[in-house]
Amino acid sequence: MVAQPPGNVAAYFSVYTKEGAPVTDLDTPNFKIYENNKLVSEKKAKRALLETRPVEGVYLLVLLDVSGPYVDGEDFPDIVTAVGHLVSTVEKTGEAAVSVFDGEDEIIPMLGFGASGEKAALESIRHFRPRNRNGNLHGAIVQGLDLLEKQLDTATAPFRYATLVVVTDRVDIAKKVPLDTVKKRVAQTPVDVQIVAFGPKTNRPALEPLARPGGLFISEEPKDFTKGLVAIGKKLDDAANARYLFSYCTNKREGKPTLTLVIETPDDRGRIVYKFDAANFRSGCSAKHRPLFEKAALGKGEKEGDEAP
Repeated sequence: MVAQPPGNVAAYFSVYTKEGAPVTDLDTPNFKIYENNKLVSEKKAKRALLETRPVEGVYLLVLLDVSGPYVDGEDFPDIVTAVGHLVSTVEKTGEAAVSVFDGEDEIIPMLGFGASGEKAALESIRHFRPRNRNGNLHGAIVQGLDLLEKQLDTATAPFRYATLVVVTDRVDIAKKVPLDTVKKRVAQTPVDVQIVAFGPKTNRPALEPLARPGGLFISEEPKDFTKGLVAIGKKLDDAANARYLFSYCTNKREGKPTLTLVIETPDDRGRIVYKFDAANFRSGCSAKHRPLFEKAALGKGEKEGDEAP
């Protein structure tokens, strides 16, 4: 939260139910303002819900395993199309990139963050042939985390989110990077790691440690690849729609009042409490003025700005 002259107070937060489900489509009537425990009417304090994108950096990297047998099958073009749909979903609110990997040391970028030419990149993937069939899954995940952590570090937005999605039809074959190394990176990174694995050569015990808890979609049925990618797309879209930037104009002109922002839905209720300094506040505030947040440091696996009712 932040309070700035002439009289702006703003809060950036996410709203989830007690069960962890994202709460979307809230509007200004769902929010009530209390200052020093007294309800502040809209006539006395103009308020607005602002676009969150100007204060967010949202990044998705899809790593597509092209070393396994499914690249030779009839479903591979459809898998690439499904990856394209996921990219399009994230590009509504952020930036997406796609890379492929096989058994070689380095992943191969096909579409960069913020780059155009998505259609051409996907077509290139459809025609890509593996250089080495011993898939370097562990090494690809580490490299993907390196890229996304760099994006988070260099982003200027105060609130940053990154997701790594790995699509594969088997486990690590190359044995170039130890499992413990990958597990440690996944546990320590602020990046959300999701894995979509399908086909008869998948293995839950081998793949589960590579993703965040609940971040593994696995099926022995090759045709199930769309289910995992669609579920991730919905999760990311819901998370974006559950983030809010609430702004209002206070009439306080001195002291350090306590704001209690109450969020109400038909089924739940929550609040955010913030004590701000009203010194030097004056008239001339606009609730639609974009607030200036300081860039917050990301911790292990944290999502910036989350507040649950």
